[in-house]
Amino acid sequence: MPSTQTQGRLISPAALFSSNIRQLEAWNSSLSHRFLLYGGAAGGGKSFFLRWWCVFYLLLLHKRGIKGASVMLACEDYPSLLDRQISKIRSEFPSSLGTLKEGVTRDFILHEQYGSGQILLRNLDDPAKYLSAEFAGIAVDELTRNRKEVFDFLRLRLRWPGVPDPRFVAGSNPSGEGHSWVKQLWVEEGKPNFPKELEKLRDEFYFVPAKSSDNPFLSQSYHDDLETLPPDMAKAYADGSWDIFAGQYFDFWDMKLTVHSADIKLEPWWPRWISGDWGFKHPSAIYWHARNDDTIFTYREFHRAGMDEDQLAREIVSLSNLDVNAQKERLKFNAFFLSPDAFAKRTSQNTVAQVIGNEMHVHGMPYPVLADNDRVGGARLMYQMLKNGYWKICRDTCPKLVQCLPTLIRDPNKLEDVLKVDATDGVLGDDAYDGARYGLKSYLRSREKPEEVKHQEKLQSMQDPHARFLYEYKYRALRESRSNGINQRVVPRWAR
Repeated sequence: MPSTQTQGRLISPAALFSSNIRQLEAWNSSLSHRFLLYGGAAGGGKSFFLRWWCVFYLLLLHKRGIKGASVMLACEDYPSLLDRQISKIRSEFPSSLGTLKEGVTRDFILHEQYGSGQILLRNLDDPAKYLSAEFAGIAVDELTRNRKEVFDFLRLRLRWPGVPDPRFVAGSNPSGEGHSWVKQLWVEEGKPNFPKELEKLRDEFYFVPAKSSDNPFLSQSYHDDLETLPPDMAKAYADGSWDIFAGQYFDFWDMKLTVHSADIKLEPWWPRWISGDWGFKHPSAIYWHARNDDTIFTYREFHRAGMDEDQLAREIVSLSNLDVNAQKERLKFNAFFLSPDAFAKRTSQNTVAQVIGNEMHVHGMPYPVLADNDRVGGARLMYQMLKNGYWKICRDTCPKLVQCLPTLIRDPNKLEDVLKVDATDGVLGDDAYDGARYGLKSYLRSREKPEEVKHQEKLQSMQDPHARFLYEYKYRALRESRSNGINQRVVPRWAR
């Protein structure tokens, strides 16, 4: 660690960060951008940078005539705060700079000649504790350990008299439950998934990548040890890759695993089916699949929240009408596997599945059947199929699925499962994953075929049109009579 004083005077940012060019870049960038992320590989000196950023920022405000300003230096919980920041402040910050107050809360207060600014050392286990607080700046260590809601809440606390543009800076490695939203806001090239509500602040977000090799105070053995980590951890902590990270479920992810729709030809005789995760407040995620021998292609996506059941059904029908043969006739879909919650939630008399099914059946589409909700089995199936090339996703027509899969992490309480992530503003959620999972697991499950699939196969084997009509009519009437004890009259299409 470099000395923090020269001949009794406090060292400048340029001098303190001169040994690590990335830290100096991060400091300078924080002066021109309101939201800075300094992140990537382990050992880049992120925690060191954050605590000294707080000092230099308060000194800068003092030079501008603002005394007694407060900045927050935060970690996700108190043990992390104590280990990564408080213990280091005790040894690094000279007594000539200020005093560390250790009472109910920990605060470092600069001496009067430096402006009496305060570094408030806090944890983020319950951000609501700071509901009425205000800060001239906020620094967060390991930002990806937090949900986006925490970031949004902290932004509301960025205000201070005389400071028109308070700063937010953060340091972080890839991985953690916040990996996805942090990557979207700072790291992705071109920021294609930048939240709409933050659009006017897009240019205020700036990312400075960090690597252990930037830090001259680390030994060569530390760099060598990082390279010996398991591949996913090495990618994240040695290389600073935001595409592969520790805990990532699809830890082999590469865009080369996906295909462009123009590069494949879906033949009209290939079996086709639909799957979906129903939602209203969170998005409905619907997928269209086709199978050729051992390979399944997921080739179309519909992903939207706030649609009622009739609207959703009509949208599914409309998109399905795009699949036609040479005679411009719509191709047949063998089944529609729908999430279990759609069969439990009612809208008036009928369940969501019934409403969707009745509307789709009017247009000659299959009724929804209960999807296989074996989460662990479905996750493992998707993992193996994607890794071994048996599942191909059209990246241009299924953008949400392609965006979602590499962000998923393992559930720490059930490592064979994917951690559940609900969609919120700025967070994609796992609805796309669930919608596709239902399609693969339900179609390929080893137990008895779904009733709708068996019905379609029986129907196709019947040559007599009259017999087909009677069989279809009786089947639909029986299904309706079984559905939750509600007897509904099935009216033949010709009688409507």
